[in-house]
Amino acid sequence: MNINSKSNRDPLHDRNFYIIISIILIAIMDGPTIAPILPDLAKVFDVSSQEIQLVMAAFFLPIGFVTPILGIIAQRVGLKKVLIPSLILFAIAGGCSSFAHDFQSLLGWRLMQGLGVASLNFIALTMISMMYQGRALTTAMSLNVSIIGISTAIYPVIGGSLGSFSWRYPFLLSVTAFPLVMLVIMMLKLPQKPDDSQNDNFKPFLHSTWLSINNPTVLGLLLAIGSIFAIQSGVFMTYIPILAGVNFGASGLVNGVILSSMSISVAIVASQLGKLAVLTSEVTLIKIAFAITAIALMITPVVQNAWFLIVPSTLFGVAQALAIPSTQVLLAELTTDDTRVGLMAVNATVQSLCQAAGPLIAGISFGLWGMQGVFWATAAISLATLFLFSFLLTPKRKVVPSFIELLNTVTREKSRK
Repeated sequence: MNINSKSNRDPLHDRNFYIIISIILIAIMDGPTIAPILPDLAKVFDVSSQEIQLVMAAFFLPIGFVTPILGIIAQRVGLKKVLIPSLILFAIAGGCSSFAHDFQSLLGWRLMQGLGVASLNFIALTMISMMYQGRALTTAMSLNVSIIGISTAIYPVIGGSLGSFSWRYPFLLSVTAFPLVMLVIMMLKLPQKPDDSQNDNFKPFLHSTWLSINNPTVLGLLLAIGSIFAIQSGVFMTYIPILAGVNFGASGLVNGVILSSMSISVAIVASQLGKLAVLTSEVTLIKIAFAITAIALMITPVVQNAWFLIVPSTLFGVAQALAIPSTQVLLAELTTDDTRVGLMAVNATVQSLCQAAGPLIAGISFGLWGMQGVFWATAAISLATLFLFSFLLTPKRKVVPSFIELLNTVTREKSRK
């Protein structure tokens, strides 16, 4: 079923918003629940610290390559027709991962699970962008990050606790996607698309999507979001647990608590983002986020106890809370009806490719400079991103309406032809 247009109503009073949030919670479940048991998986399958990061990379890699294709399909056939089979594949592959008998088969099922999760994030963000506008859109994005922060504070503890009984149990959490499929089918309502939508025209869709990303503002925002997700997956979701488990002998539960501290700070700070955005621009908040990230990474090599890893993890959580919703709001404001799905698919692709590249880059740094080199090299990447982002963007928001006007003009000219 469909609703007619965007809404200014409070997302907290909209049933559709809770279904969308549930989709995002399923999409992000796998990283936080599996990360705490990486040291245990290395022992079970008798692989090195460098090899075990492939468990995370194998999950994220197919997301980056498949997401653009799914974006095109979703634009043509509808979001639900892509969302439902994706949820089913995610649940089946995740359940099968728990029965893997060797490391190669585990990686194979992780690849399949990555294919299933590929569309979930961009479809959810697209639906939020379709359903809300103005202050309601900012509220929805901030609530999204806050709820994600709360859930990812719980996920690592759940994953670490279940992993203390068996490494297989955290993978079984994926089957919770099955009940969500029924909710999507029976209860989710989306806005109707305009009659002049370009769903059935492939070339105009690609052209308008290219126009939306061929812009310094968009490129800077994609750089920021990609860097944050690469640092998250490469350092804080992969090598922080390895550092705690291998160097300090921390259990899966302790790793879960460390990762939870990051998520708790995300939830707290993101809940106040609306107030912070009144005091300064989203662009400035993103710059502050990368400065905080660099500080967190430079603190980590001097830590001598697993529990003290809570400090850099908490700081990075603050950085995520400032950067992620700010970039998502700015990207959403830079879309039109014909470019929304395409730009959100590009956004999700960048996130996924960077999530896959993060553990690989961290692994290369580990091989070259050891464990401490992982954190020093990533700190340098954070500072480099801050410099490039500052070069590409300014704190002014006036670029947003003028850019949208340009896209609307091009769209009208194409429709006349």
